[in-house]
Amino acid sequence: MLNRRRHLTNIAFLAAWLLPLSGCGNAPADPEVDANSVPQGQVNTTVILGKVGALAKSSTINLSKLIVTGISGATPPDTIRDTSSVSGNTQVTVTKAYTLKPLRNWTISAKTLDAKDSVVHTGSTAAFYVKPADTAVVSLNLASRFAMYQANFNALPDSIASSTSGTGKDAVKVKRVLMKLDGVIKADSVFNAGFTGGQSVSVFFDYVTIGSHAVVLEAYGDLNTFSGLLYSGTTTFTVSAGTDDTKAVTLGWVGPTTGSGKLSVTLGKVGKVTINGTLPGTILQKGAAHE
Repeated sequence: MLNRRRHLTNIAFLAAWLLPLSGCGNAPADPEVDANSVPQGQVNTTVILGKVGALAKSSTINLSKLIVTGISGATPPDTIRDTSSVSGNTQVTVTKAYTLKPLRNWTISAKTLDAKDSVVHTGSTAAFYVKPADTAVVSLNLASRFAMYQANFNALPDSIASSTSGTGKDAVKVKRVLMKLDGVIKADSVFNAGFTGGQSVSVFFDYVTIGSHAVVLEAYGDLNTFSGLLYSGTTTFTVSAGTDDTKAVTLGWVGPTTGSGKLSVTLGKVGKVTINGTLPGTILQKGAAHE
């Protein structure tokens, strides 16, 4: 009987001790709670890859892979990695869903590789917090790091004429055309036996960084006994990621005999900068072409 009284007394004491705590509200969450013990969060990610631009040639920038990486702010950090196949060079949108550990900040980064393993797009999101059993939605809009330049020298002439009265045309043979960017040759047809009259020649360079560049266009060839630079022109071309553009450039005659021969050139597209060079039967101002 005595033991029973003691037992009842202990229960009453414990109840009396706990009763004042009942009005204190819910206990705060344990800051050290393991994220694995609560429902996992999720992120729906949309990655928009900006247009690079298309060229009519086999060596165009062609996207191959989209690599997505997620890193948390925990110590040590949690990491997710995912690789998707992509193709083409126009705008591409890729939507993915990933399961992430909750109760921490995450950052998602993405990059694309082309068929040559060059990084064409790159970027990352701002940090975002993942709650338990919640779904975060983030978007990542990536602009292309490069533009693709294409130089078309159209309708190459096979002769030029002098403004001197009674002087006929002299044969001219264009053997090489090239494009320089910021003083460096980036596209070159290389010397050959000579292009035929009326022929169009194209040269390309795919990895021009976005921004402003000095563009020099040159055409080399033969005129009588002279062999060397015949036409040259310079312009500054500023391109923005994924934006098509066109610009005209005039190449002046720099071969034998000072003259006003001109080559009309058009630059087009940031993804594709097209240089359409037209070399007409050029009229020289001074002296016969063979002088």
